Amino acid sequence: MTLKYLQTKNCHRIIISLIFLALYPTFCYTQNLYDREHSQKYAEYLFSSRQHTLAAEEFERLVYFDRNNINFKYYLIKSYRLSGDLNSGIDRIYSFYGSSLDTMPQIMATEFVKLELLSDSLSVFRTFIQQKNRLSLENKAVVQSCDLLLNGDYEQANLLAEDAAGKNPDFPRDIKILSEKAARIKFKSPVIAAGFSAIIPGTGKFYTKNWADGVVSMLFVVANAWQAYRGFNEHGVKSGYGWTFASLSVSFYIGNIFGAVKAAKRYNKNKKNEIDNQVFDFVRSDGF
Repeated sequence: MTLKYLQTKNCHRIIISLIFLALYPTFCYTQNLYDREHSQKYAEYLFSSRQHTLAAEEFERLVYFDRNNINFKYYLIKSYRLSGDLNSGIDRIYSFYGSSLDTMPQIMATEFVKLELLSDSLSVFRTFIQQKNRLSLENKAVVQSCDLLLNGDYEQANLLAEDAAGKNPDFPRDIKILSEKAARIKFKSPVIAAGFSAIIPGTGKFYTKNWADGVVSMLFVVANAWQAYRGFNEHGVKSGYGWTFASLSVSFYIGNIFGAVKAAKRYNKNKKNEIDNQVFDFVRSDGF
C-alpha cells in the first residue's frame, strides 16, 4: 500500500505541475504590469495625482508602444510642461514633427506655444503664432494677448482682450482682467523723478512710492548742508569744517538724484515683473 500511495501521490504532483506549466504563460501575461494597458492606467493615475515627472516616464513608455497615438504624445508633452522640464517637452515635439510644426494638431500646437512662452523663447514663440498653424482662433487670441502683455504693450493687449471677449464668451476672464489691470498701470518717469529730487532732495523717491529712502535722502542732504552752513557762518569761507560738510552734502545731493532715477526704473521693472509672473501663472494653470 505504501508503494501504491507514493505512486499515486507522485502522479498527482506531475498532473498539478503540468497544469501549472500550461497556465503559467497566461498568468504571467495577465499580471504583466509593464504592458500597454497597465502602463496607461498607471500613467493616468500619476498624471491625475500630479506626479508629473513620473507620469512623463510612463507616457514615454506608451509612446514607445504606440508612436501614432496622439493622446499619448499630448499627455507626454503636458507632463513635461507641468513638471517644469520645458526643454524635454520642446525636444520631444521636434522629435515628433521635425521642421513640419505646422502639421501639428491643435492640442499639440497649443502645448508647443505654452512651452516656448514659459521657456522665454519669445522669438520662436512669436514666429510660430504669426505663421499659419493649427491653433484655434480662440486660443490664438489668448496667446496674442499673453504675448502683448509680456512685451509691455498693455493698451494693445487690453483692446485685443476686450474685442476677443466680446466675440467669444468663453475667452478667459483671467486674461481680460489682467489686461485691464495692466492698462491702468502708471509707470514712473526717471526724468521726472530726477527733476523732483533736484528741486527738493528725496521727493523723487516719494514720487516712486519709496517713502523710507526718500526721507533718508532728504535728512542726509539737509543735515550736511546745515552743518556746512554752521561751519561757514562761524569760521568763514576757509572753514575746513564747513567745506567737509559741504562736500558731503553735494555728494548726497547728487546721489539722491541718481537714486531717484534708479528708483523709478526699479518701480517700473517690478510692475512689469508682476504682470509677467501673472501671465506665466495663467499659462501654467492651463488657462487655455
